[in-house]
Amino acid sequence: MYFELKNIGAIKEAKIELGELTVICGKNNTGKTYITYSIYGFLYKLVSLFVEVKKFNSLEIKKVTYIDLKTLEEELVIINNKLGELYSQNLQNIFNVNIEEFSDSKFNIFSSVIQEDNFKYKTKIEENDDNVCSVIAIKKDNNLEITIENANELETKSSVIELVLYMYYFGRIFRQAFIISAERTGIQLFQKELDKHKNDLIKELTKTRDLDLLEEKLARFALPIENNIDFTRDYYNLIKSNSFLKEEYPELVIYIEDMLGIEYAIINGNRVIIDKKTGKALPYYMASASALALFDLHVWLKHKAKKGDILFIDEPELNLHPGNQIKIARLLVKLVNVGIKVFVTTHSNYIIKELNNLLMLSNEFPEKSKLMEEYDYQPNDILQAKDLKAYIANTDGTVSQVEIDEYGMIQSGFDDAIVQINKTSNQIVSAIDDWLD
Repeated sequence: MYFELKNIGAIKEAKIELGELTVICGKNNTGKTYITYSIYGFLYKLVSLFVEVKKFNSLEIKKVTYIDLKTLEEELVIINNKLGELYSQNLQNIFNVNIEEFSDSKFNIFSSVIQEDNFKYKTKIEENDDNVCSVIAIKKDNNLEITIENANELETKSSVIELVLYMYYFGRIFRQAFIISAERTGIQLFQKELDKHKNDLIKELTKTRDLDLLEEKLARFALPIENNIDFTRDYYNLIKSNSFLKEEYPELVIYIEDMLGIEYAIINGNRVIIDKKTGKALPYYMASASALALFDLHVWLKHKAKKGDILFIDEPELNLHPGNQIKIARLLVKLVNVGIKVFVTTHSNYIIKELNNLLMLSNEFPEKSKLMEEYDYQPNDILQAKDLKAYIANTDGTVSQVEIDEYGMIQSGFDDAIVQINKTSNQIVSAIDDWLD
C-alpha cells in the first residue's frame, strides 16, 4: 500500500509506500512533518472514514460466498478513491487550521487486496461493539472462498465484498496508530498547565458567555499533538494494562531504562524518574530532557503496544547522545522484528548509519558471526531490505525513495553535509600544519 500526497503544506507531490520500517530524512522545512501527520491522521481516522463511506446494518449470517478476485480489486479501487476524497476534505481538521490552507490538497490511497494465498482474522465492526465478525478467505484460482460469521449488511454480493474489504483493512493491514511528536518534551512539562488553562477558560466562559474569548484564548494543536497530550493526561489509566511486549519480550520494555540508566515510575498518578545508580527519585519536571523525550515511548511499549500496531516517532534522536541514538536505531529494528510497524523522521546521521549496518548484516558473509559477537548484535537486530522503505524529502517539495543494495542505503540524506564538514576540517588541519612548519 502507498499514499500519494499533493499540495499538502511544503509537499508538492510525494508517493510514500509504508514498509515494516519507514524512514524519512531531509533538510528542515521540506515537509517531513506534513507527511507524518497526514499519514498518521488517515490511519487514526480510518475506521470512522470507512464507516462513513459504507454504512453497516445489523444482520447475522453464516454461509460461504465466492468472490471473483478481479471484482474484489475493482471494488477496492472505488473504496480507496472515496476514502481519499473524504480524507482530503478533512485535512484542515488534522492540522487544525483554516480550510483554505488545504483547498487544493489531495491525499490518495493505492493498494492491492490479496497478497497472500489464505488469510483468517477477526475484528469488531465498531470499537464499542461486542459483535465480533470473523472472515476466513481461501484463495482458489481466481476466486476467494469466503466464510463470514456475525457479519453486517450481507444481503447482496456487493455488500459481502465491502465487508471483506473492511476486514482486510482492519483485521490484516492496520491496527492502532500511535504517534510521538517532536513536541513531546514540552507536553511532558506543561500538560497540567495546559489543562489548568482550559479549566480556567471554561469557568470564564460560563460567566461571560463570550465566544470570541474562546477563539482568542483557546490554543490550537494539530491532531497528533492533541493525541500526545491526551496520552500523557491518561497515564494513570494506561498503566493498568500490559502490552504483548511485556509478556513476550520483556527485554524491550526495559530497553530505554537500561539505555538511560533510569527507571520510569508512575506513583499515585505522578510521573517519577528514578536514578538506578543512586536510587534517588526525581519528579518528572527535574528529569533530564532525554528521559522526558522517551517517557511516552516507554509507557506505550510497556502498557499499550499490540502486534501489528504502527508507531510514528518524529525525530527519535531528540536530546539523545550519539551513542544512544545508535541504540535507538537498534530498538526500532527490534520492534519491527517482533511485529510492530515503525515510521520515523530523522535528522540523525547516527541513526541512519546504524540502520545501514543492520541492513548489511542481512547478507551472509564469512565474518558475519564474528562481527555480530564483537559489536553485540543480536539476531533480532538484523534489518531485512524488504522491510525498509526510506525516503529523502527534497527542497523542491518532492520526495525521493532511497535505493538499497548489498551495502545498504545508497543515499543517506546527509551525504553533502558530511562531505562538506570533512572537507572544511581537512583544509583547516592542512592550514595549521603549514603554519607550524
